[in-house]
Amino acid sequence: MKKITATIIKEWQLMRRDISGLLLLLVMPAALIIVMALIQDAPFKDYQELRFDLLLADNDHGRLARQITDGLKQSKNFRIVDSIDGKPVTEQVVTKLLGDGKYKIGIVIPSGVTAEIVNSANIVVNDISRKTGMDARLPIRGMREQIYIHLYFDPVSKPAFRTAISSALDKYIAYSCSNILMQRLAMLSNDSNPASDTGNQENLRKVMQGICVKEEPLSDKAKYTQHLSSVQHNVPAWAIFGMFFIIIPIAGHMIREREDGSALRISLIPSAASYVAMGKIIFYTFICALQFMLMLCIGLWAMPLFGLPALFPGLHSWLLLPIAISIGFAATAYGFLVGTLFKTINQALPFGSVSIVILSAIGGIWVPVGILPHTMQLMAMASPLHWSLEAVNQVILRNGDLSSVMPAISILLISGAAFWLASILINNRRGNIA
Repeated sequence: MKKITATIIKEWQLMRRDISGLLLLLVMPAALIIVMALIQDAPFKDYQELRFDLLLADNDHGRLARQITDGLKQSKNFRIVDSIDGKPVTEQVVTKLLGDGKYKIGIVIPSGVTAEIVNSANIVVNDISRKTGMDARLPIRGMREQIYIHLYFDPVSKPAFRTAISSALDKYIAYSCSNILMQRLAMLSNDSNPASDTGNQENLRKVMQGICVKEEPLSDKAKYTQHLSSVQHNVPAWAIFGMFFIIIPIAGHMIREREDGSALRISLIPSAASYVAMGKIIFYTFICALQFMLMLCIGLWAMPLFGLPALFPGLHSWLLLPIAISIGFAATAYGFLVGTLFKTINQALPFGSVSIVILSAIGGIWVPVGILPHTMQLMAMASPLHWSLEAVNQVILRNGDLSSVMPAISILLISGAAFWLASILINNRRGNIA
């Protein structure tokens, strides 16, 4: 019993000497709980409880289009954007802005939808009028094929999001079609029963199915659009998540070098510290890039072995190499900062691990940034994992070129340089060498 008590006292004394490490054990889990509660709150809500900006291109300008537009504007789910800089939104504008990731949803109402649904309703009314001996005759022509209201999504959007939004739009379209039909049926006697005849029921069905929602791809390149799958979303996201855990070996090695005196010996050699630090940055950046490429290879060749689609690296897959190097540099520099900032491994490793989880959560690795609260969306801009995922998604999901990924790459490089500079300033203040 004395040995057990002595051991407990000894461990308490060791922990008491490392107050910072003890506080981190309390502060970091508390921060993780708060952030994860905010992040995970969004998926627990139905998508239809959320509110999204919706690009609307109205090429019909008829009664049905107006009713659909008014219904969407009155909805709690959508903020309608039908003009930008005073100019009406067109289908070209919709595909361009969605392709750039500036909006998540867009719909295009083609010309003729109102005329088609009115004609279908007139056919029903005339048929009922004829069978009930009434004189109502409305102008009609032959029924055409279904007309589709085109629905577009940002390729980054998850399948559950697409399904929920499509269902919501179907609801508004069905409501608008029924309004027009009821207006036509109101011309008949109140004693007539339009649903009492099998032929009438079939015509009613045709009217209600005359206008449908159809999701359209943003790109007309079949080689690109046919590969959109869950693999496209998940493999790059979790590859990035794994890359940033390079901070664990980096921080651990730096702290051990200070503890065993290696850092001091290096500092005694003129100009050696800068070269050593540069060598470490290059080495670990290379390791991160190699890790990312290995994860892509798993997506390409291992996923089909489990019955999943193979990863399609995009039409400009060569861009993934500079992106991987940029991500690796940011992750390595962050590891240098953590290794410099903390004096013991007990401080550095818990902080590093939990901070990566937090940065990945707010950065869109776990859930889409678009469904997070507005405050969390602003916080996501500060996460290097957000910009890492944005760069990769531009290539793999949005078919982006060099100009589209340069903003994200630039932010990653600037972030890495800022982390590295901060670690140098901290070292100089302490008189240590990283």
